[in-house]
Amino acid sequence: MTIEQRLEQVEQQNQKIQRTNKRLTVALTMTVVAMAAVVTMAATYTPPPGDKDAEFDTVTARHINVRNHTGDTVVTLKANPIGDGLVRTMSAKGKDLVKLSSTFEGEGTVKTYHPNGKDLVQLSANDNGGGILISNKTGDKIANMYADINGNGVVGAYNRKGEGRTLQPGP
Repeated sequence: MTIEQRLEQVEQQNQKIQRTNKRLTVALTMTVVAMAAVVTMAATYTPPPGDKDAEFDTVTARHINVRNHTGDTVVTLKANPIGDGLVRTMSAKGKDLVKLSSTFEGEGTVKTYHPNGKDLVQLSANDNGGGILISNKTGDKIANMYADINGNGVVGAYNRKGEGRTLQPGP
């Protein structure tokens, strides 16, 4: 396989990653819009007799759960173990779908999950810049893209056993 063929293969993978990133951005936006819609609907909801209802200008809480019509918790708002904000969406079966939080270093991160609970995509940041880590449905890390310590882009593609190639700019 020539260098040109390898480079074209990496460029194709990079395009796939970019499409996935766009889809994740749309999914994240839709999640935030849906949460805003839930809060708005809750504020205008007229409960049947016997239910409790109240209006507030400000709500302060250490933990907020949103439940679906069957009582399953599907959204959680709280602080993560290091004290930063955490937004977590779950399926009705209790499986994680999306988490917005931070790393232990205080950098932002968005993580999506397969319905089987395995990590699928992680968008994160660190001192060097942003990063994307993609896994397959069994949780094996198969692709990544990140900024190295010099601010250069690094792209990697791997098989399920972790064998593969990493493309880094060079002299």
